[in-house]
Amino acid sequence: MHMKFKEVTATPKAMEKLNRWKRDIQSLTTESYRPYLTVKAVNQYGRRHWIFCNVQKRHAHLLSDGELRMYKKLIWARGTKRVFEQYALDLNETLNIAVAGNLIHPRNWETSEAYVMTTDFLVQHQDLENPSRIITTAYSFKYASQIYVVDEEGVELEGSIQGEERKVLQRKNARTWQKFAIEREYWRRRGVKYQIVTELDATKEEFNNIRFCEPAGFMKFEDELVRTFVFTFCHVWQRYFMKPLEFLLLHTRQQLNCSDEQVIRLFQFSVLKHFLPLKHSSTLQFHRPVELTL
Repeated sequence: MHMKFKEVTATPKAMEKLNRWKRDIQSLTTESYRPYLTVKAVNQYGRRHWIFCNVQKRHAHLLSDGELRMYKKLIWARGTKRVFEQYALDLNETLNIAVAGNLIHPRNWETSEAYVMTTDFLVQHQDLENPSRIITTAYSFKYASQIYVVDEEGVELEGSIQGEERKVLQRKNARTWQKFAIEREYWRRRGVKYQIVTELDATKEEFNNIRFCEPAGFMKFEDELVRTFVFTFCHVWQRYFMKPLEFLLLHTRQQLNCSDEQVIRLFQFSVLKHFLPLKHSSTLQFHRPVELTL
């Protein structure tokens, strides 16, 4: 007995909403962008975050704690120009990709109405080796346990948004991987690199450390002062690496002859801007040691 599946169709209502979104973001600048999916519109369980992003000067909509952590990491990554979250894909094209690849397109299983697919993050960043070149990368975020098989003791997964080689892991949730395949082909056609990331690519420690340092994110310092701070702090750390952060900052302040407030802000600024090679092995606290990758 063969089951007959209904043809997946794009409804006029879905196309109208998608086309309206396309018109709204057609200039694709930080100020003009709005996510296709918003916190209020998504009817699902779990934690969601509607935040004002001081970097992009607009509201951002993140649909899980993990997405929030990844957004913060991406927005403060070296060379990042813009981060567009919940970016919609052309529905007719994703349907065609699904048919050509014999893949299941996201749909309403009762009515066979196709859902508009979205990519979690579309990021424009400066090529650090060629600053005049802008690179675009698409990221799909999922919790590792949703897409990989994890044993009873848990599996230590490796990976980062810089794209280092990963372990070969046993996959699960085939429909999600088919959705990834559609996204990957969609972005391949546009010459855009596509990458799947998990919460292990943006850890709680990294997120907490970004929040710890954000008060200094928009401060202005002379380049020479920052270089002197980084050199001095690293020198102090090499001598007293077991000492807590407040001890290191005190000795750095004494050598620089600056205020307590200024040395704290210089530390925060240097971590956030990636001038200080902090290893995010633990959450920054003044009474605890820090670990650098020197």
